[in-house]
Amino acid sequence: MSRIPGMTHTCRVTKWALPSPWTVITENQLLGNSWIRSERASWIHSERAGLGASSRSAGVRFTAAVERSWGARRPVNAGLLALSTLQGDVRRRLLGAWMESGGGTASFFAAVADSLLDFIAEQLPDPSPELALCRVEQLTLRAARRASDFEAPDPALLEAQRAVRRACHAGVVLFRGGSKLILSKLLPFEPLAACSRDVTPLVVAPGLQPLCRIASHPEYEIWTRLTRPAAVHTLVRNGGSLDAIGTLLRIGALEYA
Repeated sequence: MSRIPGMTHTCRVTKWALPSPWTVITENQLLGNSWIRSERASWIHSERAGLGASSRSAGVRFTAAVERSWGARRPVNAGLLALSTLQGDVRRRLLGAWMESGGGTASFFAAVADSLLDFIAEQLPDPSPELALCRVEQLTLRAARRASDFEAPDPALLEAQRAVRRACHAGVVLFRGGSKLILSKLLPFEPLAACSRDVTPLVVAPGLQPLCRIASHPEYEIWTRLTRPAAVHTLVRNGGSLDAIGTLLRIGALEYA
């Protein structure tokens, strides 16, 4: 796996200045709505400028430079949590490499953010608190987009023969030992004692308010077993909790296959 030079040794978490992911999501949604409107006008203007300058290479280069700078600034201005945890020089190198790889060209901010968070995650040590935080933010963005039209399934429809699977707009992220300070910022209403285990799983789902919480052991067991769709009766026969399956369906972490 290729890494940005110096990335492993210089990235660090600013543990005392982390906003909650759902606060960032609210701000991102407001920014995204305004960007959708302004972005259309910007691209129309850029296309006209590019056509008019087709015979003047300096003009074309200038237009491309402006668009590149604008594309790189969007995620910074939006206050992505994963970017705020990195030192300034590391953040600039990551954004530059991401833009060189073709990032930042999508029309909608949600797609840009998802792409950038994937790119950042590939550069971070695995496992690490920084990587876990990056994945939680990515899942929170996805869950927030689904939350507005999410409807919990009827519990009465939970039949033993029905198959369930992981939902694409939800997930479980592991925070390993030494992540208490980060978890205390992500879960301000959870006592730190709840994070005392060696590994703390956080479940992110559109049916949660706020969008993430600590997963119970039965919930985590179900999630790890569902690498592919499986019937409810098969999961229960292998030791899975029927209550945990129902809860994960209700919050949108699982869905019917």
